[in-house]
Amino acid sequence: RTVLLNPWVAGAATWFGVAVSVVAMFMVVASALLLTNWLIARRSAAFGHLGRREPRPIWALRAGCLVPVVNLAWAPVYVIELAEAEARLKWLRRPIVVWWVVWVFSTAVSIFSIATSFTTDSQGIADNTVTTIVAYLLALAALLLALQVVLGFERQPVERPSRRWVMVADA
Repeated sequence: RTVLLNPWVAGAATWFGVAVSVVAMFMVVASALLLTNWLIARRSAAFGHLGRREPRPIWALRAGCLVPVVNLAWAPVYVIELAEAEARLKWLRRPIVVWWVVWVFSTAVSIFSIATSFTTDSQGIADNTVTTIVAYLLALAALLLALQVVLGFERQPVERPSRRWVMVADA
């Protein structure tokens, strides 16, 4: 034997990894677009229910949610504003903050993974492979936490805001 792996197996493994990476990038873009459209629609419904106009223009919402790195600061702010408008910030503050922190950490690890992907020595390649796996897992965690935030809003329609009624004895 002159090679570690059959060339067909090595080629299939390499191209499978490339294909998964391409699909992952398309899924990132699709997720960002869908979540941005959901946020815009939900904010419109919430402010409309309150009888107020959306305080931010649509272009600002899209830019704040879709421009890389800028979205790390602005998208969670828009979600917090929505929670305040729906009087749900008390219940949703923790899921929003946890999602935000994991998302920022996921982005940092992904950027580090991309920056270290140009190495040519075998140890550097192995280190980058582990970093990339961690980046994918953190991205999955961020996506699942974003789902938890969305479901926190969707469990209750805009038209039926939260109210707690407490019985009080007559004075």
